[in-house]
Amino acid sequence: MAIAIEGAVIVKEYRGDYTNKVLYRRQCDVCGYVARGAPIPALCEPYGTRMHGCYHRESFVCPVCGNRQTVNIQGGG
Repeated sequence: MAIAIEGAVIVKEYRGDYTNKVLYRRQCDVCGYVARGAPIPALCEPYGTRMHGCYHRESFVCPVCGNRQTVNIQGGG
């Protein structure tokens, strides 16, 4: 199961035989803004049916408050 540590809201998680996909939306931790539109995919390679060692990191500037927000998503086991 993937965990949004900061800057994201997980919309859906798909588990497959060869790859796992997490769909998320960017979220500002300062003002609470959640991005609209299509969710952003992050791909992870599974070991069995669990997401081990998945790590996705990026940053964005919040259009509402101007905060530079880091997005940090990790896959758990």
